[in-house]
Amino acid sequence: MELNSLLILLEAAEYLERRDREAEHGYASVLPYMDDFSSKKTKASPISRKTQNNRSSHNELEKHRRAKLRLYLDQLKKLVPLGPDSTRHTTLSLLKRAKMHIKKLEELDKKALNTKEQLQREHRYLKRRLEQLSVSGSSERIRTDSMGSTISTDSEQGTLF
Repeated sequence: MELNSLLILLEAAEYLERRDREAEHGYASVLPYMDDFSSKKTKASPISRKTQNNRSSHNELEKHRRAKLRLYLDQLKKLVPLGPDSTRHTTLSLLKRAKMHIKKLEELDKKALNTKEQLQREHRYLKRRLEQLSVSGSSERIRTDSMGSTISTDSEQGTLF
């Protein structure tokens, strides 16, 4: 009787360890595992071919999903500047660095946009100022000859004498 209770406790401990291990990886919960030590052995029904095919196709799909995820993480690793903290980066640290990098790029983009708008406003102001100066200065134009000396217009010459 005491041996039977001990075996049940061992089974329960193994089940809890396995459940905790799988919960760390995010897998779905599993059914209790029946070990050879179990006194309640039941003969499992043979697994049908359909179930085996479903399981193998699921395994293949999961394998491809993990491969694509690895590929995407490798591509992300090339795009995100990684710090010299360590030689090997975890997925979590890579994703955190990618998030920080995106925020930094967004800030730079915002600053560049503000600078562009400021330069456009300044350009419009200078263009208007140039037009004003060209309109007001058209009556009193100063011409330069080929030597670089200035020749005054008739209106200026009349005021000098």
